[in-house]
Amino acid sequence: AESVLRGQGSCGRCPADFVARMESVIRHIQTLPARSDGDWKTLRDALAHSLDVLTSNVAEIPAALASLEPARHAAGMAFLLEVLVGAATIPDPQQTFDFVGPFLVAADEEQVKKASAHMCAVCKWYAQAAVDGGQQARLRSLRPLLSALTKLRPSAETLTPVHSEFVRVCLKSKAYHLAARLLDQPICDIELSDRQTLMTPECFLCYFYYGAMVRIGMKQHTQALQLLLVVLTHPASCLSAIQVDAYKKFTLVSLKVSGELPNLPMYASHIVQRYAKSPSYAADIAEAFKQGDVGALRRVVEEKAPAIQADNNMGLAKQVVESLQRHKVRMLTHTYLTLSLAEIAKEIGLDESKASDVEQLVFDMISSGEINARIDASAGNVFFEDDDHDMEPGMVVQIQDKLQKIMALAQRISAFEQQVVSCPSYVRKTVALEGGVPGAVAAVGGYDFMDM
Repeated sequence: AESVLRGQGSCGRCPADFVARMESVIRHIQTLPARSDGDWKTLRDALAHSLDVLTSNVAEIPAALASLEPARHAAGMAFLLEVLVGAATIPDPQQTFDFVGPFLVAADEEQVKKASAHMCAVCKWYAQAAVDGGQQARLRSLRPLLSALTKLRPSAETLTPVHSEFVRVCLKSKAYHLAARLLDQPICDIELSDRQTLMTPECFLCYFYYGAMVRIGMKQHTQALQLLLVVLTHPASCLSAIQVDAYKKFTLVSLKVSGELPNLPMYASHIVQRYAKSPSYAADIAEAFKQGDVGALRRVVEEKAPAIQADNNMGLAKQVVESLQRHKVRMLTHTYLTLSLAEIAKEIGLDESKASDVEQLVFDMISSGEINARIDASAGNVFFEDDDHDMEPGMVVQIQDKLQKIMALAQRISAFEQQVVSCPSYVRKTVALEGGVPGAVAAVGGYDFMDM
């Protein structure tokens, strides 16, 4: 590396002072492997001292990176890469993209955790470059991003800023199955010991919002609703654009799945609760769906088409129209034993001449297990039968598995509650609220005693 830098300096590309400073930077990275907190602090301070030189000579950073090894110098390389990708003009974006991928895979896990803030910044740039680079670049970036994510998190249940970037690239590349594996892992913790990890409310919201879109793409609408509820119940003092779009999707998916729009939980922010009651095309669709008029619902979708398309929700809106027809067919099973295809068409808002369309709809619902019925094609009749309520053997196993998960979650909540009530900060604020300390000031309105 020294010979390369000296050669560049002799050609007039690098000032002599810069060559000396860069050689010093490389020596610091090579001699301080950042295995301990003390080494990392020393290395970080040394690199920060040379930051002005690095930012003014970004074009020479790739040469320095080429002389280092990700398995031994990952922390220092992450610092240099953050400076490189954060520059106003990157000398060779494609070369940098090609370098970052193998670096994320080969980087030492222990050093990755030490330099988590720098790694997250590099991963964010890498993910955006992959999205901008087209389908091949997106697919190439998935393994490096997943590798970085795995190394950054202290446990599988911990959310990191790279989670949202990985799921976003999966969503853009339609690699839903890869994102689903990550989404299957419950998130129970957010690492806050290092406040420089770039974990923000936006990262949190984006992970669950992108995850919901992946579930929708996989037709797993119930799981999508669960993820959207996490977004909508996130504490907020102002309305987020992510929550606005999440509520629209929550409305459409709820209508498709259950035929009704449930109220938001009482612990949802009053800001989100207020938005849910405000006029929007989602509210108009929900109201038309509630009236049960397929024609009126179609007209609402057509009238609001520009706004729906702007939110990329037209596909969901069309599915809601279809689901109203299916919902009305399900309601008929509670009233009638036998109906002709023409009568069903009339009940669900179709022309009686479209008996073949009704037959296909009923057949699909029977195949998917939505209704229990028989079709007499020769007579053009449908016979609705009682549902078989016998529990299958596999259902018992699923219920037992669910109960075990619920019990495990209850134990975790109990343990967390014990940590909270024994926290000195919580005790001090609680005592102050109760006025139990001489001279303590009573809390003013709006004070949140859980705000630690």
